[in-house]
Amino acid sequence: MHREKVPACVHPETYKYFLDRDVVISTWQKLAARWGEPRHNPSFRTMEIAAPRFTLRATVLGNPITVLRRRECTAADVAELHALLGYSE
Repeated sequence: MHREKVPACVHPETYKYFLDRDVVISTWQKLAARWGEPRHNPSFRTMEIAAPRFTLRATVLGNPITVLRRRECTAADVAELHALLGYSE
């Protein structure tokens, strides 16, 4: 897994997390268990979880996951997300 910064986003700490293909489904299951089932938008072929501290968004294929941090997002929130994603720097 790796991540890339999204320079064109309004929030300077927006990243795309590119999951290994074999963990996409299990990762979304973990995210859903923690923050609720993703909402699907068939018109745009996307899915999204609106967590209290960030929004998790992806195409219906689930990969990559774009993480948009909200103002209330703390380093602890990001650490929890990274643990669920299996991401380490």
